[in-house]
Amino acid sequence: MITYKFITQDKSQDIEAMSLKKATKKFQGGDAEEVTIEWTSRKGNPSSKVVKLPYKSRSERKGRLWEH
Repeated sequence: MITYKFITQDKSQDIEAMSLKKATKKFQGGDAEEVTIEWTSRKGNPSSKVVKLPYKSRSERKGRLWEH
């Protein structure tokens, strides 16, 4: 498991998950518009990313592409 640190303007929260996608779905940001996520990969490389809230996965954004 990887520990992801979610940082907003007024608080920070640590979430353990197998992937960034699953950790982002678990995070509840309240009324924040974006969140900075920091983590260390399994190989030991530090990474960070800024995600806009509320987070929607690609399938939620696009819907079913091939609906007949």
